[in-house]
Amino acid sequence: MFCPQCGRENEELFKGLCRSCFLTQSHLITLPPELEVELCAHCTSTHFGGKWQELNLSEDDIIAKTVYEECIPDMYAEDVTLTLEIINQKGSVQELMVMAKGKVLGQSLERERRISVNIKRTVCPECSKFISGYYEAVIQLRADQRPLKPDEIQKADDIISRRLEKLVRKNRMAYLTQKAELKEGVDYYLGSYKAARKISSGLKDQMGGIIKESPRIIGRDKSRGKDLFRIWISLRLPIFEKEDFLAYGDHLGQIVDLKGNKIILRDLDTMEITSQSWKEYSNLERVAKREDIHTTTITSKTPTSIQVLHPEKYQPHDLDIRPELSFVNIGDQVKVVEIRKKLYILPSNEKKMEITNK
Repeated sequence: MFCPQCGRENEELFKGLCRSCFLTQSHLITLPPELEVELCAHCTSTHFGGKWQELNLSEDDIIAKTVYEECIPDMYAEDVTLTLEIINQKGSVQELMVMAKGKVLGQSLERERRISVNIKRTVCPECSKFISGYYEAVIQLRADQRPLKPDEIQKADDIISRRLEKLVRKNRMAYLTQKAELKEGVDYYLGSYKAARKISSGLKDQMGGIIKESPRIIGRDKSRGKDLFRIWISLRLPIFEKEDFLAYGDHLGQIVDLKGNKIILRDLDTMEITSQSWKEYSNLERVAKREDIHTTTITSKTPTSIQVLHPEKYQPHDLDIRPELSFVNIGDQVKVVEIRKKLYILPSNEKKMEITNK
């Protein structure tokens, strides 16, 4: 066995060369003379590894990572490290000196390679969709048999803004592309259907109401043979509001709160807290509004009766006293509501009692 390059005999050969000649000809690493780094001009996404992704790296670090990924150590190379130095930059092209150190067959080697890196700034698919106004879902905020109130719209705006701020950290399509105020309500156009579902759920949790979804075909993906859909999510707020009065079955109650899955009520007969599912919405009747609450005066009190002035007619009404009324005194101002020809006192300590007219 001899080395065809130097003629030495009785030498162990590596790829047909003796150890000395093999080390002399070793490049230590292989790198293409030109590389391209594709960055989004509108966000921090990078086209890396065949897909767009957030690497959370600086531009220099992305360039270095690209060089490391494209670097292929030579056969028998071990413990290879790279050092990069920018030696020239013209526009979007950087010329780099790549200094490689490592060991081949136990021998320490150093090599230098000069390469150019083209920094290509383009638009990632997500930003392209955002710029074009792309959306996957529409949240339609409405109110049942009434217009939305300005404070309800403002509350919805605040909830959506806070939710998007959190969701966009993990879902770059969680953006609001358009808000349309219409006569019948407000439409919110959202880039992501998944984000729209989470947001509509958050709106319902804090504002109550009934949610319905309806998909609509907007085209067809011929490459996959599938229809393309957009989703319309309708959130309809109830006709009633907090502190209004409802009839449910044989009971009357004042609304304490509106939750995502139920309506919280205080029964006007028992003063107990109860709840109704939104599924029972069609069976609920608003019998008085919070604006129907008035203030009146206790004009007389005996061990068995109490007299109040009707808040609108100013006529005295003698009412049977109940134990719950022991706290009131003549001259006290109390809040009352009249429902189905019955007066209900709504005291400041939140005990609510029924007083039947004689």
